[in-house]
Amino acid sequence: MQKFASSLTKIAPYMNIGTMFLGCMVVGVYGGWWLDQKFETEPWCLLAGSLLGIVSGFYHFFKIVFHLQKDPKEENDPTNNKPKD
Repeated sequence: MQKFASSLTKIAPYMNIGTMFLGCMVVGVYGGWWLDQKFETEPWCLLAGSLLGIVSGFYHFFKIVFHLQKDPKEENDPTNNKPKD
């Protein structure tokens, strides 16, 4: 049972990635659709919002993945002279 719990602890941060990606896309599509309805510019705002949502989703996806792959020892090492993000 402890092995299962430790496995879940290791993968838990990755379980949010899909939700974050989908959320970014939904916000972009809905925002574009809303702007199209408001300014009667169909389908241009919807396309721009969709593209913005996809780009934002990929940005957050890679940001989470690269952050989770960093070695915690490397960040706390006083001899490490790399600037922190």
